[in-house]
Amino acid sequence: MRLSSLVPTIPANLVASLEANGIRTDVDLLYAAPAFEIYKRLPAKTVTLQELLEYISIVASLSAAPGISGFELYQLDQVKKPEDDVLRSGNTDLDVFVHGLNGRVIEISGDRGSGKSTLALSFTLHSIGSSSHTSAVWIDTTGEFSPGGAAAILAHAKIAETALERIQVSFAFDIETAQMVIEDLIHRDDPNLRFVVVDCITPLLGPLLSAVSAYGHAVMTEFMQQLQSFSRNSGATVLVVNNTAAKGPDTLDRKPALGPSFVLMTDTTLWLQVHQGKDKDPEDSGFFSISTIKSHTKPTGTSLDFRIHHGVIHPA
Repeated sequence: MRLSSLVPTIPANLVASLEANGIRTDVDLLYAAPAFEIYKRLPAKTVTLQELLEYISIVASLSAAPGISGFELYQLDQVKKPEDDVLRSGNTDLDVFVHGLNGRVIEISGDRGSGKSTLALSFTLHSIGSSSHTSAVWIDTTGEFSPGGAAAILAHAKIAETALERIQVSFAFDIETAQMVIEDLIHRDDPNLRFVVVDCITPLLGPLLSAVSAYGHAVMTEFMQQLQSFSRNSGATVLVVNNTAAKGPDTLDRKPALGPSFVLMTDTTLWLQVHQGKDKDPEDSGFFSISTIKSHTKPTGTSLDFRIHHGVIHPA
């Protein structure tokens, strides 16, 4: 939560002074440095130390996660998702595999070259292409969004290229910008916005995580709570692309990046990998497999093979 959104509860001059010192969000104020250090950075006579402590206490109370009753959660879960929201990929078997995951936060994780972005793009284009009024937002954190790849998917599916007009591509090369994009979507409250993609979340959060500081974990928690809240209140599907990390120093096995707690912050984790059990056609991009390694709504341990050819998903 940006401190500027708390004006006038927090004085505007104090917020401006804090922002001038790189303290722009509630997480910055609560975790970046001790209160006395922050006080010493402020211009003289901005506030007293006691006043600063009181404002920090106010920010802490305002940023606390709101509670929700079990009955309210049940009601939200029972709301029937519109048919327009169903995840579609152009592959019938894959559509069955992910059926029921829409309207939640889904992590798509795997090594580089495992088809993560292609899968997310295919889900997005086929899903909004099935309805003329739905739209999507693609948060690009690496500058690698592929208009050519999108055009190939649309052409193969015989979806009009005008569907691209309903995808807003927002570049966010740091976590603050990504948070601002989500805040804007929350305030916009567009009922036609049914899909949000963050590709890729790893460069936003990975550099902030440290074994000696809780700051990065607090930022990660805040951002994921923001995504969960947006998805829960709007019913939109949020796809979060994540990279991988080594399971240990003595193994080549991989796992989703950003630590074990990140997996707990999404509703489902889909794991992609290059399939080693099939001979590849030299003209194909390759065979892949998708598996569910964690889900609140579907059995785990299930997997499905598929093929990517010229950027388009096909049955294996």
